[in-house]
Amino acid sequence: MVTADKDLAQYLNRKSGKKVLLSLNENGAKREITVKAISTGEENGLLYKRWVKRNADEVERLSGGALGYVHIPGMSDGTFRSTYEDIMGKHFLKKGVVVDTRNNGGGDLVADLAVFLSGKQFMNYTNDVRSNGFEPNFRWTKPSISLANEANYSDGHCYAFMVQELNVNKLVGTQVPGTCSFAAWESLMDSGIRWGAPTVGVKTNAGKYLENAATDPDFLVYNEYEVVKKGVDQQLEVAVKELMKTIK
Repeated sequence: MVTADKDLAQYLNRKSGKKVLLSLNENGAKREITVKAISTGEENGLLYKRWVKRNADEVERLSGGALGYVHIPGMSDGTFRSTYEDIMGKHFLKKGVVVDTRNNGGGDLVADLAVFLSGKQFMNYTNDVRSNGFEPNFRWTKPSISLANEANYSDGHCYAFMVQELNVNKLVGTQVPGTCSFAAWESLMDSGIRWGAPTVGVKTNAGKYLENAATDPDFLVYNEYEVVKKGVDQQLEVAVKELMKTIK
């Protein structure tokens, strides 16, 4: 029997991947169910998917269906493919898109995103009745806005710097620490310890290293704990509000 002062999770320790029989007593009615315990990693994956869906639904609601939403967790080939697919697929007819890079762990994708998000329409295949397409049809040519925070790392910081430097869109969130550089990673044998050290810096056109040079957002917004726990994302709300001003 699990009493109110016990944590249910402790009874599922070391049972990942195994089926567990639970006996439930709900208002005197007893029943049994079988559940399959999952690892912490699997749980985190499910929590992440729920967070992304919640954000996408919120953007849909706040914008009245006018805006799309994507989250870019890291800078890799797979991430670029899914981002491209979502924006040019289910969000293709949207008037704008919210590009969320908060907690981005880095990689090497900033140039591809710069090209993709900065598209400018220069040609329209049309007649006097309707359009049959336009160029470039492989780049996002509509408005966008970006989200970043204090957990953007490495190429995640490079992205925050890039959108401002190239005027791709506006940046919403918190100050992004200066970690835009290339690092070499090594592991200590049989210890599980892994560390990295910057080997190549990244300089701006002004000749300054981005390492230790933080990027300040255009709209500084903190997600306050007391507000977040109520299910409200203040940064996301500001991003939608500002992008809606642009498309109008």
